[in-house]
This record gives sequence, structure tokens and C-alpha cells, in this order.
Amino acid sequence: MNQRGFTLIEIVVVLAIVGMVMMLVIPRLPSTESENLKSSARGLAAALRYVQDRAATGQAGYFVRLEPGTDKVAILQTAADGAEKEPDDPLLRKPPIREGIQVADVVVPRLGTVTEEKVRIDVLSSGLREFVAIHLRSDSGNFWTVMAFPNGKVKVYDGYQKEWL
Repeated sequence: MNQRGFTLIEIVVVLAIVGMVMMLVIPRLPSTESENLKSSARGLAAALRYVQDRAATGQAGYFVRLEPGTDKVAILQTAADGAEKEPDDPLLRKPPIREGIQVADVVVPRLGTVTEEKVRIDVLSSGLREFVAIHLRSDSGNFWTVMAFPNGKVKVYDGYQKEWL
């Protein structure tokens, strides 16, 4: 009599191996909140780079409005009369930070650390007018820092960076 199938011991061994692999892999998977924070920092950095490139090519003047303590970040275009308007580029209309992530504060040398008021960052054809550091915070209190320099460079750092690099 020829029977095919798995023995109970073979099944238990396979389940034990799968269990050990899961114990190693699951703790290393990023949580949704930390991934949203990281993605928001990178998205904001990309938006800052992109808007600087657009301003440098002379297509329009732009500014970034941030509201520390909230999730409000807006990239606006300067109209011919100097007023603000929605950008022509649909990529710039999309919010750069994700839901559940807040702007903790904004550091600008001439203003210091701003934690409550709206901050306007002008983007000129030559780039940003001055250095800016934007600290993003998740609901659990984790931070990522986005630093933008007048020369056009934008860098992203894990954690709350106090020093200008």
C-alpha cells in the first residue's frame, strides 16, 4: 500500500520554521505612522526642490506657507499683481505631508523657531531667500527634519535636528 502525504512531525517542523521567520521579520516592518512621517518628510523635501527648480526656470514666483502645530502646508504661486494664487502645476496643489503628520516648528534665522504663527518662505529665481529647517512630528512624538538651503539643496534627517548642517 503506497500512501502519500505529510506526517504530523513534518507539518509541525514547517510551522515552527514559519513561526521563527515571522518573529524575525514582523518587528522589522515599519509601522504605518513612522512610514507616513518618513514619507511626508521626503515628500516635502521633493516639493521644495521642485518649486525651486520651477522658480529658477523663470516660470513663476512661489512661496511656501506653513502653519506649525497643524498639518497645513501650502505651496502657492505669486500672481502678476503680487497676490497669491493656486499654482498652475497640479503637482504643487497636492498636500506634501500625509494625514496624521504635523509641522512641529519652523526654524528661520531671522525669525528664530516659530511654533505657533504662520510662516511664509519665499522661493525666488535664485532659490530660497534664507535657510529653513522644518520639523515634522507624528502623533507618537517622533520627528523628521527637512533642511532647505539657499543654494537649492534640500536634505532630510531622521529625528529632530537642532544644528544646521
